[in-house]
Amino acid sequence: MRPSETDSFIVCSEEITLECHCGERLVLLGFESDWHSEGRTTFECECGEELTLADRVDADAFDFNGLLRRFRTFD
Repeated sequence: MRPSETDSFIVCSEEITLECHCGERLVLLGFESDWHSEGRTTFECECGEELTLADRVDADAFDFNGLLRRFRTFD
């Protein structure tokens, strides 16, 4: 299937995942420097908690935990 002229795409250079204490995750598209240059350093979770870039999920730990979850489903 070919995209039509009305379809739009966003090229994402990086993705940053923030995790709230409630367990929700917020995915930011773009480099950290892009967010700083936009003046955005805080983000709001659906629960109302304020998140910062310090609430970033470690990508390696995130991948490992996902692997463990998939492995446990085979038990």
